[in-house]
Amino acid sequence: MRRCARCNVPLDGFLGKVAKTVFKVSTSEGNPDICNKCADSRTETDSAIESDTPGKYRCQICEREIDERVALTHIKSEEYIINLIKKDHPKWDKDKNTCHECREYYRRLIKEAEI
Repeated sequence: MRRCARCNVPLDGFLGKVAKTVFKVSTSEGNPDICNKCADSRTETDSAIESDTPGKYRCQICEREIDERVALTHIKSEEYIINLIKKDHPKWDKDKNTCHECREYYRRLIKEAEI
């Protein structure tokens, strides 16, 4: 199975089809070794807040340093946090204010579970 050289997302096979359908990830037109998201984000990353370590970037949501090879996993864990909060608090709205302690509680749950 062929994977993106930067973020390691599958580009072929069943998982490649899932990535394309769900996350709109496909092979870059300009470089067949990387996905379209990495090709697009490279120019954005150059002008955005950069990490001091090559192959990493700083998440604009949680401000953690993320290795590009596991970027998809990071995104999914953030979605999982939102789903956990909504399960416990169905009326919660991500666009409204949430205190720091509550956000950190759910982040710790994810971190301790090593998701």
